[in-house]
Amino acid sequence: MDTRFSQHVVEAFGSACEALARAGERLALFPEPALLTAQIRTREMEALAWLEGESFNPDQLAVDYGYSPRAWRRWPFTFVLTFDRPLEWHSESPAESIRSWLEAEIPIGEESPLHAAPEIADVRLDAWLRHSARASLLPSLIASADIAASFARSSPLDRGNIVMGAMLGDRFGIRNGKLSAGGIAALGLYRNRTPWRSLLTGATEGDLDELSERARDERCRIAWLNGIAAGAAAVLGLDQRLRLWHAKLDDECARRRKSSHLRALVLLAGAGTSLTVARAADALRLSRQATTRLVAEACEVNLLREITHGNAFRRYVISV
Repeated sequence: MDTRFSQHVVEAFGSACEALARAGERLALFPEPALLTAQIRTREMEALAWLEGESFNPDQLAVDYGYSPRAWRRWPFTFVLTFDRPLEWHSESPAESIRSWLEAEIPIGEESPLHAAPEIADVRLDAWLRHSARASLLPSLIASADIAASFARSSPLDRGNIVMGAMLGDRFGIRNGKLSAGGIAALGLYRNRTPWRSLLTGATEGDLDELSERARDERCRIAWLNGIAAGAAAVLGLDQRLRLWHAKLDDECARRRKSSHLRALVLLAGAGTSLTVARAADALRLSRQATTRLVAEACEVNLLREITHGNAFRRYVISV
């Protein structure tokens, strides 16, 4: 590795690489990868909302915006415009790649002033592109830290520069699209409660021995790499909990008739933000009465839990 990097950066880089490799391996070996991916996405979105300066509980998302797998698209946050959509980076025209990524059409029924594409300052975008071109020559995870930080500092958007910069850096550094949709680093920053906004400007609390830009950039790199490692560790923890939950599901299904719809029911709940009896009945082609009994059974054996506290139009999520 480049000898310009301090030992602290080298150690953080190694930890991040190791954690990402383990997380990718666990995802590939999970018996229901779509389930694990869906749960990772939920936690990424929660972390990105926090990075944008907001707080949003995933359970509350389901209560406020419904049970559709795309319900999160109604969040009034900048990152929802691009989350879960790959960035098609064309080296001959990177500015246009970024622009089309940010200005993609809003799905029908979701148009609102809150979801309009942010305005882009071309001069600032060009300045960031020049910086990112130099940074991209570094090892990808270290470069991702510089890309995320420089986008936030360049502020080419009229809003959401910090969170969109983090997503750009994440996508550059973590090439495994199944593992991350742009929020693994944010998830780690969230778990570590890293003051990312303060680190970007160098305005951190406490006395610092070194106030130069070089020292500021190193602190950002270390925080970012530690965030990636923590985000990957969160995936590993989620994998372990889901495996225990999945083993319990296997045990419960083994006690039932082969015609039981229990497995399909709980996997349907795990693949979206939440589940209602009406949606489950329609998807499984069962009567409302039979579906209600099945949901009650799933809750009784702690495979599902209710998140609406007995209110009308009850919603359920998996118990992980």
